[in-house]
Amino acid sequence: MPVAFRLLAIMLLRAGPQHLPYSLSLLASLTLVYVVSGVLVLAASISIGQAVVNLMLDVVVLFAFSYFCLSLLQYKARFVQTVTALTGIGTVYHLLAWPLFIQLNSMHTQQQDTTIIGWLMLLLISWQVLVFAHVFRHAMQLSMLRALILSFGYLFLAITAAEIVFPGS
Repeated sequence: MPVAFRLLAIMLLRAGPQHLPYSLSLLASLTLVYVVSGVLVLAASISIGQAVVNLMLDVVVLFAFSYFCLSLLQYKARFVQTVTALTGIGTVYHLLAWPLFIQLNSMHTQQQDTTIIGWLMLLLISWQVLVFAHVFRHAMQLSMLRALILSFGYLFLAITAAEIVFPGS
């Protein structure tokens, strides 16, 4: 089964990171695509330079958080497949969010339209948190509640790190 279909199965909560191949080249490729897709999304609202730094920071937080949690629970061997899944999934979410960011930045006064976009963004972020939790649950053999706590923890750390580097953006 192609990797794209496996990522889709993970996003639909029907597979886990263990269904992806253990491949450093796949991890490197998906990480690059993750950064590029994230820069495309963020470039709709901030400078390209800020977007690149923001995505590089996000990759560091994602990798460090995953490695720390996996190491703490003695599942370091699952690191490559876990972050491969997370970067692949993150890329899809970036691409889904891209038109929403473009639409949001092109609006000026239509409050109702921005409200709809806001709800769609909330739905997309909620789905991403759920799928990241699903990946953490499989990778670390956790209950869904604990995996959700980790997923929200990652989201909090990523947002906090970005706010520290780019205050107010």
